[in-house]
Amino acid sequence: MQETFYFTSSTGEKLYAQKWQNEEITTYRGVIQLVHGMEEHIGRYEDFAKLLISQGYIVVGHDHLGHGNSAKNPEDLGYFAKEDGWNRLVEDVHILQNKVAKEYPELPYVIFGHSMGSLVTRTYLTKYQDNLTGVILSGTSGQKSGLLVGQVLTKLIMLLKGERYRSELLEYLVTGSFNKKFKPNRTKSDWITRDEKEIDKCQKDPKCGFNFTTNGYLNLLKGSYYLSKQKNINKTVNVPILLISGDKDPVGGMSKGVIRVMNMLQKAGVKQVDIRLFKDARHELLNEINRDEVYYVVLNWLNRVLGE
Repeated sequence: MQETFYFTSSTGEKLYAQKWQNEEITTYRGVIQLVHGMEEHIGRYEDFAKLLISQGYIVVGHDHLGHGNSAKNPEDLGYFAKEDGWNRLVEDVHILQNKVAKEYPELPYVIFGHSMGSLVTRTYLTKYQDNLTGVILSGTSGQKSGLLVGQVLTKLIMLLKGERYRSELLEYLVTGSFNKKFKPNRTKSDWITRDEKEIDKCQKDPKCGFNFTTNGYLNLLKGSYYLSKQKNINKTVNVPILLISGDKDPVGGMSKGVIRVMNMLQKAGVKQVDIRLFKDARHELLNEINRDEVYYVVLNWLNRVLGE
């Protein structure tokens, strides 16, 4: 049902990956590749993967550079690469997609990207013409302001402290400010979901919720800035896209940023862009109290895109 494997990153390092499938099924409906978010790992998608394989899908995903089991040691968590780290993450998604697609050339192929993973996936769609059937973007960001200033500040801190320094200021500016919208706060992660058990589980996970290095933050800001430009979005491959977000997700600007992304994709000529905003839901839809509703929407969209 589940297996682990490693493949070679664009940096030459070994990346940890997982694959889920129901071996009792003889005919599969498609492959779904999961692209996880910042400060987490692919293991957090176990329940979602099990749901998908129960519906006849094969599911794969990997831990990004600087994340989960791909990080050689705790010091590597939140560090991407010496050069061009953002595009290294993007290329790794491409490498895994090519590897798995060759194993199942007859099956439809869908990518599901969450949060930072949605940004990686959106960048991927502007750089590669891989044969995809559809893309699902969860908890994405449509931020436009502050990205250049953020890069300047991060470069200054990096110059003074080094590229592996973990800045509490940067952590507050990038993710810490999200929690202010949900005062009084029980934890620093109240913004990710209304499900307190999921928040506590995340906080107890040593490979979840760590602070990025300056290297990680700079690459994230560079990737976000790239996606803020319509000229770059215009390169997006024409594939059906589903945007899902909580309407109380601060990463998506409480829906405004997600709608901005939809408009940019439509302006770029992507013919099928669907959007679903879930009332009162926060950032991690797959870990929200209404996750069953989210599952239903995702599965229904998959059925429609796959023509079933």
